[in-house]
Amino acid sequence: MSEILQPFHIMCKPVCGTCNLACRYCYYTMKPDELYPGVPRLRMSDAVLAGYVRQYLDAMPVRCEFGWQGGEPLLAGKDFFRKAVAFQKEFGRPGQVVSNGLQTNGTLLDDEWCEFLAENRFLVGVSLDGPAQVHDVNRVDHEGRPTWHRAWAGVERLKKHRVEFNVLVTINSANAPHAGNVYRYFVNRGIQYIQFIPILERRPGTDEPTDFSCTAEALGRWMLEVFEQWAARDVGRVSVRFIDDALHALVHRRASTCVHSERCAAAHIVEWNGDVYACDHFVYRQWRLGNLMETPLVEILKGPRLEEFAALKTDRPQACRECEYLRLCWAGCPKHHRPIGTSPERVNHFCEGYRMFYASALPELERIAAHIRRGEAPPRRGEAAPARPSAGPADRKVGRNDPCPCGSGRKYKNCCGRA
Repeated sequence: MSEILQPFHIMCKPVCGTCNLACRYCYYTMKPDELYPGVPRLRMSDAVLAGYVRQYLDAMPVRCEFGWQGGEPLLAGKDFFRKAVAFQKEFGRPGQVVSNGLQTNGTLLDDEWCEFLAENRFLVGVSLDGPAQVHDVNRVDHEGRPTWHRAWAGVERLKKHRVEFNVLVTINSANAPHAGNVYRYFVNRGIQYIQFIPILERRPGTDEPTDFSCTAEALGRWMLEVFEQWAARDVGRVSVRFIDDALHALVHRRASTCVHSERCAAAHIVEWNGDVYACDHFVYRQWRLGNLMETPLVEILKGPRLEEFAALKTDRPQACRECEYLRLCWAGCPKHHRPIGTSPERVNHFCEGYRMFYASALPELERIAAHIRRGEAPPRRGEAAPARPSAGPADRKVGRNDPCPCGSGRKYKNCCGRA
């Protein structure tokens, strides 16, 4: 029996950075030329797929969450994913919980895809940056044509087939001034699960941000605008990833995502040929940990290189060590450090934005977290808690199998009620 590691997560890239779009801010479509120059077809073989599925299931025998990403993972084809599910059933253990998540640009989704995703209970993330006028600034195809209408058609098909999905919004220079409008745009169209990810890419050979990158001030204003609307209208019914993460940190004293965890180095990448990398944002030759077709996955993840990578996070910048918000931020993502590395003088590019958000939102977050700790559904901001013994929003106890009042969409027992 393989040695069991501490829980970790893997995103698999079955087609490397191959994509049917040419988004202007994408950091991954150059990976084929950087890592595998001259390889004409970057597609995961059946042998690598079977080896990966078996080893990942062996390493995570209780709960194993498969993530599929690209490039555009749907380019691997329907037969590839049918085989992946078949291998999961073949190699899985009795009682083992196995799930699948897939991130897509949505433009290739047809009814057959959606039937498969619904039947196999895939959680689908769709990349959309807002309404067409901001989405199409950066998210174009290889001919430079806009893609919003094709992507939204994919969303409508997911709804039609009742596939569980969320929307991933990158915050960039085009949509950053429109935070509140972008948030309401999706919520008014029935989207209940939203992730916001700020873009920071560097100019070639420098540490200077590109023109399409998000600034710290823009991120802070974005978070506050969204939080104000969420706190006033959407508490308990809309899941916003950065709000969920902050509440999780307040309730459990640990974050639910790697970005604001005390330590990262637990979210890895498997490339099309079995190469294992430390992190999605560090798929560079120096952070290749090994190949699972040559060395067992559990051995790769016990190696010293992973501890060296973890130091990018655990060796905090000097500015973070005495920060009053350290327990919520933990220096953020190492990719956002300028310069990247372990220098104590480095800073997180988005530091001032995080400080802006926590300084304003923390009292309200604490109020909501207090209700959640007591197993109560928190009232919206400005909504008075009714006098006892009436069972209003602030008094209603949340059952173990009820939706979590933080809005994450998970059951209370599997989210904020775990403590």
